[in-house]
Amino acid sequence: MRTYRLIILLVFVSLASFAQKKFPYIKSGGGMFEVPEAEPIVDPKMKYKVLYEISKGADKPDSVNSTLDKLARLVNLHLSAGIPKQNLDVVAVIHFLGTPLILSDEAYKKKFGVPNPNTALINELAANGVKLYICGQSLYMRKLEKEPRNPAIRVTLSAMVLMTTLQSKGYVPIIP
Repeated sequence: MRTYRLIILLVFVSLASFAQKKFPYIKSGGGMFEVPEAEPIVDPKMKYKVLYEISKGADKPDSVNSTLDKLARLVNLHLSAGIPKQNLDVVAVIHFLGTPLILSDEAYKKKFGVPNPNTALINELAANGVKLYICGQSLYMRKLEKEPRNPAIRVTLSAMVLMTTLQSKGYVPIIP
C-alpha cells in the first residue's frame, strides 16, 4: 500500500512540474503557462498597441493588485509569443479603485500599515517599456494628489481623455 501511495505521489509531482507557471520577461508577476500545442497567430513585424485599464483595487492591502498582475501576464504572453519588445507598445491607465497602487512604499505604509506590495511589479513593468498613468481626476477625488507616489507613474488629466485619445490612435483597449 505504501508503494502504491508513493507511486501516486510521484505521478502528481511530475505532472505538477509540467504545469509550472513561468515568468519569462516580467519576473515580479504575470505568471503564464507554456502551451506547446498553441498555434502561432502573432505577426512579429506588426506594431501591437495596447491600452490597459486598471480600475480595480487589490483584494487586501498586503497583496499585489490582481489587475496589475494581469498586465504583467499580458506583457509576458505577447513577448513569449514572439513579438519583439520594440513592437509592443503598452500604456496602462490607473483610476477609480486602483488609484492607491500608485503610492510610494512610505505613503502606502502610512495609509495601509504595510509597504506597497505593487512597487516591484510597477518598477519592472516600467523598466520593460510599459507606460503607466494615473488619472488626475481619481488622484484628486481620492485626495492623494499630495502623497508621494511611484516615480514610474505619470499623471494624465483623466483616464477618459487618455483612453479616447489612444483608442483614436489605434490602441486596442483591454479591460480585465
